[in-house]
Amino acid sequence: MILTGPEIAHTLEFVEAQHLAQQVATLRDITKRKDVCTFNVCGGIAAFTDPAFGRKLNHVTGLGMGVAVSDEAIEQLEAQYYARALDVEIDVCPHATPSTLAVLSARGYVVNAFSNTYVRELRDDDVEILPPDGIEIATGRSVAANTFVSHSVAGFEMQAKPRPRALLEALARIAAARTDTTRFAATLDGHIAGTAGMSVIASPMGKIAHLHIASTHPAYRGRGIQLALIRARLSAAREAGCTLASITARAQNVSARNTERAGFRLAYTKATFMKPYSKPSDAK
Repeated sequence: MILTGPEIAHTLEFVEAQHLAQQVATLRDITKRKDVCTFNVCGGIAAFTDPAFGRKLNHVTGLGMGVAVSDEAIEQLEAQYYARALDVEIDVCPHATPSTLAVLSARGYVVNAFSNTYVRELRDDDVEILPPDGIEIATGRSVAANTFVSHSVAGFEMQAKPRPRALLEALARIAAARTDTTRFAATLDGHIAGTAGMSVIASPMGKIAHLHIASTHPAYRGRGIQLALIRARLSAAREAGCTLASITARAQNVSARNTERAGFRLAYTKATFMKPYSKPSDAK
């Protein structure tokens, strides 16, 4: 299977868009907030949640995948984000239609970040992979939702660029509540050392496992926890009948390195196009 072609890209972008849509829908169910929502825009999904969550739960993905992008649609999109005092941030796949770049460029968007989308074919022998000596993996209902949330937050809090605790809690609660997502926890020396999630999403190419929300406690970093969690999720994905697994990560970070060590290949790099919110001047 060619893992860097347009068919794979369209599938992975579909999965990423569905993942974002499920995150927002689950947050809406948890919070009962009517302003937490998504809408379709030119083949992609636009997410709107609490402005305090920043771009993580307030951005667009999948734009222009097989659908032409119009100036009118982007103008309406901007109005929706600006009404919430948010910058517009759009993750664009290199396989998006040519109109995507043309419209965004004409409207003054600039690239402010990049992210890598990785993919891996799943094989029958993935089921047989065992964690390294000393590391044990718990999964599913054996990982209590509250335990998953607290340890996920603890792992993410100590980062070079920490995110707001409210966002970390929201992401963990979403993963714990989603019916398409399985929770994983790695223990070392009898203590939970890291956690991760795996969502199984139906696509035109079959079921795809999307691996996400992986974190390790600072005291256990550098001891193979994340690689063990990736391999455990690959095994579970194969048992669930998935044909492919995907991960999105910023280039050159620890997650990207562990992803490649687990046999993933870079499918493509996405650019984030941003147009900042400008506060309206007071009327005279």
